[in-house]
Amino acid sequence: MMTCLRLPTVVLVSLLSFSSLQAEDKKTPAKKETPKITYDEHILPLLRQRCGSCHNANDAKGGLVLDTFIGLMQGGGSGDSIEPGDSDSSYLFMVINRESEPYMPPKQPKIPEKELALIKQWINSGALENKGSKYVKKKNELAKIEISTKRPAGPPVLPVGVSLKPVTVTQKPNSITALASSPWAPLMAVSGFQQILLYNTQTGLLSGVLPFPEGTPQILKFSRNGQLLMAGGGQGGASGRVIVWDVKTGKRVAELGNDYDAVLAADISSDHALVVMCGPKRMVRVYSVQSGELLYERKKHTDWVMAAEFSPDGVLLATADRSAGMVLWEAMTGNEYLTLKGHTKPITDISWRPDSNSVASCSDDGTIRLWELNDGREIKRWNAHGGGVSAIEYTRDARIVSVGRDRVAKLWQGDGKAIKSYGGLPDLGLEVAYDSDLNRVIAGDWTGQVRIWDATSAATLFTLTPNPPGLNEQLVALDIKLKATQALVISTTNRITATNNAIAARKKAFEAAKAKQVALEASLKKAVADKATADKKVNELVQTAVGCKKNNDQLKVQLGTFNKTLATANKTAKDRGNALAKQTTAKKQADKIIAELNKKVQDLTKKGEAGKAELAKVTPQLQQAKAALVTVTASVTKATTESVQAVKAVQLVKAQIAEFTKKRDLAKQRYNQIIAAQKVAAQQSKTSAAQVKSLTAGIANQKKQVATTQKVLPITAAEKKVLADSAQILKENQQLVTTLQAYRQGLQKQIAGSAQASAK
Repeated sequence: MMTCLRLPTVVLVSLLSFSSLQAEDKKTPAKKETPKITYDEHILPLLRQRCGSCHNANDAKGGLVLDTFIGLMQGGGSGDSIEPGDSDSSYLFMVINRESEPYMPPKQPKIPEKELALIKQWINSGALENKGSKYVKKKNELAKIEISTKRPAGPPVLPVGVSLKPVTVTQKPNSITALASSPWAPLMAVSGFQQILLYNTQTGLLSGVLPFPEGTPQILKFSRNGQLLMAGGGQGGASGRVIVWDVKTGKRVAELGNDYDAVLAADISSDHALVVMCGPKRMVRVYSVQSGELLYERKKHTDWVMAAEFSPDGVLLATADRSAGMVLWEAMTGNEYLTLKGHTKPITDISWRPDSNSVASCSDDGTIRLWELNDGREIKRWNAHGGGVSAIEYTRDARIVSVGRDRVAKLWQGDGKAIKSYGGLPDLGLEVAYDSDLNRVIAGDWTGQVRIWDATSAATLFTLTPNPPGLNEQLVALDIKLKATQALVISTTNRITATNNAIAARKKAFEAAKAKQVALEASLKKAVADKATADKKVNELVQTAVGCKKNNDQLKVQLGTFNKTLATANKTAKDRGNALAKQTTAKKQADKIIAELNKKVQDLTKKGEAGKAELAKVTPQLQQAKAALVTVTASVTKATTESVQAVKAVQLVKAQIAEFTKKRDLAKQRYNQIIAAQKVAAQQSKTSAAQVKSLTAGIANQKKQVATTQKVLPITAAEKKVLADSAQILKENQQLVTTLQAYRQGLQKQIAGSAQASAK
């Protein structure tokens, strides 16, 4: 809201002041020209003497020709050899001045200092070919962009193919004079000796080395979109410059200023249009990044300017000095906007809140102060670090990170409430930064140690150095780290496997106990069913046995009846037989009487008359006997029929008795079978009852076993932590192994390239 209120005034004044600045620039008197140093007159003879035997048109070692101006400016296999206007960035001068390998001329003494000074002066004056040549200073290769505080589209900007070879290798690290973290990528920049080191904050690996032959970097700032890295520094009492690199390529895209003292404070505006440079000269100078021209300079501060930063919206510029003076300027015009008073000792750093509506400052007085932008009133202040606050930085979410002389880094809420402290620095804390994407606090100290902490847990993640070893030594250290990381992957995998195996074993034991319970319950169910079946069968057999016994009793009664009937039939048959025998005997007697009478009749007949009288007597007797025989014969026939019938009746009864006897035997056999089956079923019921009892007790015990195994079945908090931590460690280290392997390939490629360049 406050930003919107001041925009119209700022824009109007900016346009008017910028016009007046241009008018003032036109009135500046021209400088007296110095004698030209040219390639044809001064440099060619020198190069022919020192380098001509190897780098001529006929024998261009390394693809470099030095005996023609065109050949020299085209460069060789290692790239451009000359950067007109900048000897410190010219590859040819670096190798002949023995600042970079391979040293030239090879296996010969160094070129005399007088000649080196002449070559340096020639390059710095524009590397002119002849007296008719004019040096036109090239513009910086950087375009102005739209201001935005949003995350840029596309992947994070990280170095690709940037050299990992240190410009200088020192035995001891330098103090951390400058430190910065990319706002949108896991990348940080650390000041080194004549170099700037880029480290990946996620892996702790070196991502690139940017040469800074200008001297010692005193300030490092990433642009608001993370595409650029700005460094300010130089040599105290001698020179100071600001350099801007393309982060992805490591290429210099802007070189600004040429002070007579080191740059102590600098910043690049959000739209890449302006760079501010400040230092011991107490001046605030603002340059156009695109043209390299000085737009304005202001002298308000009474002591060394130690801090400077543009507001994220590009409207204001804040600067602060060693005498506790702090000024807000209109960024476009340099017009003074506000003077902020409150600190009692040197102000060491400035940081704008992301919304540009307030600015924070810190001081050797130990406080951090927040300022509003309407009248410069102090909003909030708090004692942050005993002995003094060295550096501060607003985070993306408007928290504040700081470091101080108490060797501690701290994270604060926007209102000054302490969140967390991060200790362990060996000496005075000098610089601080915050990685918002990874939630990491970064700080550097007087001894040259850079430490990275996890902002939430305060655990130390990496300790980095501003003086990395050479490429070969880096490869050795990398191989050690790769091996250790691979071992950690294996041990972490084993720990996860062991924990999962323990969990699986408990689960298996629980499932086995549960399965056994289920099996026992199934067996119990079957045993109960078997007992019920056996009991039912016993009952059925008992009922059947009762029926069979009743049937047997009936058969027995019926058999008794048949036996009585048989006795009656036998008696009748006997009586009929006796009657038949009696009638047969009577018939035999009648037959005998008739036979005797017939013979007597025959005998009497033979006698004729003599026997006639007697025959007359005998004949009636014969007739009477025959009549009696007829009666007896009829009686015999009747008796025979009755006897046969009586015998048949006996046989019939006997057959019935035999049939009933068979039925009775079958019924008895069936009864015995039923009784036997009843005993078997009763035994089965008894066995099933025993099984039911045994299984019931077994199920009760098994339920206890299931309950016991179920108690230890859930994953414990410790196991959850082991699995979660191990999974995270495994994931991170697997990714790290992949990263290290890729990094190793790149490092080997750079080592091979360096070896080839040395051979040439």
